[in-house]
Amino acid sequence: MQELKKNVVEINTTAHENKMDIELIKHDIKNIRKETTTHNKQTEKDFALIHKKIDKLDNRLWWLAGIIIAATMGPLIAGMIT
Repeated sequence: MQELKKNVVEINTTAHENKMDIELIKHDIKNIRKETTTHNKQTEKDFALIHKKIDKLDNRLWWLAGIIIAATMGPLIAGMIT
């Protein structure tokens, strides 16, 4: 009988330890999700800002390419007309 009580106490202790471990893991998972969500939001903002800067740079490069082409083609076309 004593052996049975001892086994029950050990099982209850183990169950309690497991319950505490599970609660700790759940808490850690919630924290990780919260931090990940915050990080993802900041990363999306950073990507949007970088995308805007790249678009501006891209537009400037196209304008520069257009000016170079116009400066090259203008005198050629003028020479063909005269």
